[in-house]
Order: sequence, then C-alpha cells, then structure tokens
Amino acid sequence: MSRLRVLPLVVASLAVAVAARGFDLCLPTANDALLRPGADADFFQPTIEGTVESGMFGCVRANGHRFHEGIDIKCLQRDRQGEPTDPVHAVADGEVGFINAKPGLSNYGRYIVLEHTWDGVRVCTLYAHLRDIAPGLAAGQPVKKGQVIATLGHSTNTREGISRERAHLHFEINFLLNPNFYIWYPKREPDAPPFGNFNGQNLIGLDPAAFLRAYAANRKVNFSEYVSRLPIGFTMLVGARPFPWLRLHPEQVQPAAGTPIAYEIGMTSWGIPVTVWPRTAEEIGEPQRRQLQRGLPVVLRVSEPELARWTCYELVKRNARGDGWIFTERGRDCFEILTYTP
Repeated sequence: MSRLRVLPLVVASLAVAVAARGFDLCLPTANDALLRPGADADFFQPTIEGTVESGMFGCVRANGHRFHEGIDIKCLQRDRQGEPTDPVHAVADGEVGFINAKPGLSNYGRYIVLEHTWDGVRVCTLYAHLRDIAPGLAAGQPVKKGQVIATLGHSTNTREGISRERAHLHFEINFLLNPNFYIWYPKREPDAPPFGNFNGQNLIGLDPAAFLRAYAANRKVNFSEYVSRLPIGFTMLVGARPFPWLRLHPEQVQPAAGTPIAYEIGMTSWGIPVTVWPRTAEEIGEPQRRQLQRGLPVVLRVSEPELARWTCYELVKRNARGDGWIFTERGRDCFEILTYTP
C-alpha cells in the first residue's frame, strides 16, 4: 500500500482547450455576506446546535461526526407572519433537471436541481427546503442566470422539522455520479421515492462556499482546473470496462501509456472523482490484479492527513490487521454507483 503524497492534478492540455469558454455566476439569494470578510454569521444558518460552522460544508455537525453536503444560507426577508420571502435565483444559465414539489418525500423538502456545463464540465446545482416553486417551472426548461426559480423556505420531511425561525436555502454544487442510477437504485430500494437520477445518493458535491468565493476573487477561474485541484484522499483501482463517468467526464481521463487493464481513480475523501489514470498490466501488482479479476475494487493509495480531515464520512478504513486499507460499506456503495452499467 503506497501513500499519496504529491498530487499535481491539473490537466494542462484541457486548460488550454477550455480556457475561452467561461461561465457566469451569481449568488443563489440576495444574501451576499459570504463575500464580506468576517460576515460568516450573517450568511450561514446554524442548525439547532447553534454554531455558525454547522451551516457550512463538510464534517460540521454533531461535533464533527455528521457530514453536511452543502451550505445553509440565512433568510433576509419575511412577511408579517414571519415566513421567509427571499427569492431564490438560478446561479447560472442551465436547464431544469428535476423538481420535487412534494416536501413529504424528502429531507430536502421541496427542491430543484438545475443542470449546467461550466468550462466543458457537467455539473448540477441543488436548491432545497423551498417554500414554493416558481409557477410554470418544469423539468427540461432552460433557465438564465439570476432567474427566480423559487422562494426560500423550511420544508422537509424530517421528524424534527425546520422551524420558521431557521428558514434557509440549502444549496449544493454537485456531480451526477451515474445516469443509470434510476435503474440501479430501485433494485436496491423498491420503495424509493420517484426521484430518478436526482436522488441525493447519486449527487456528490464540492464546497459551494469555497467555490463561490474563488469565483468572486477571479471571475476567470476555470472550473475544470478547480476540480482537478481538489485534494485527493485516496485512489481506487477498478477494472478497465466502460462505465458512465468516463463518458460524462472525459476531461478527467489522462493519456494511456499502453493498453489499460484498469483505471486508477483519484477521489476526494468524501467521494468526488477528481482524475482518472489508465493503468497497464505492467503498472499493477499481482495481488491487485487478482482482486480486479474477481470484480472487486482496490484501495491503492491513500493520503492519511487528508482522510483524517473527513472522519465523519469514511469511504475507506484500515483493515483488521492494520497493514492495508479497505472500503467501508459506504465506500462500496460509492464504487457500485459510480461504475454501475446495466
């Protein structure tokens, strides 16, 4: 087992190819405190724990033991009854991918997923806990940056609910892991809600606050390069068969040195594929090859300092002997979703 130390992951040739494309963003609500130094408390809505950090992305809840997939943005406007009235805006041009108008079906409550292409990279934005959805908005419709798509709210199906006082917009920037999820998931969960590919388990996100701040600092930021610089927590080795991620994200696939028998996929600690290296037989050891022949993924390299930052969302762990790394149950699910082909 080798450790992951140096991770220079920017694909220079891709950067040249897409540098001129660009994209244009706005914030999802009128709350712009994110971009003001020292104003985090005015932007992030805390949970009942009361800490500003609990409204941020990552291992920020339950004393660092629970993962939060997006950011929670505070309400600025209310009506006489104290209900939120903040308009929610599409952050960029795109298309409506999915709308759930039935809050009882999801802990997201009412939510919308928009699909975009930023610098050649397919990406989704998710807007949740909505009070209502803009009249006439429907899946398949184009949207423009800044277009009002909903009203901020506190809808959810969780037992504890979200109080009116804590109304907020839950916002995510996501990647769709697999366009065949709609086939895979019902076989596993026959009673799954009718969300198709836009179930939260098929959406894996980056830190929206960090990216929005990076964009505000440099509006020419290249999204493909930004993703390529995300820190890798581990790499996994999978057999060299076609699976959808390779087609959806060709910008991540590095040149092959020969005929590949496997792909080494660099993953963030919480499960975003960052880069894909084709590997030939000469580059893979016999134990790893035997495991691949059984159809099993291999944890190939790890960055222990990076994994230590994400202990609330473990995808890999040390084996019982302590001399290697294996996938957790959550990690096996991630691998299965990513590589599933009907």
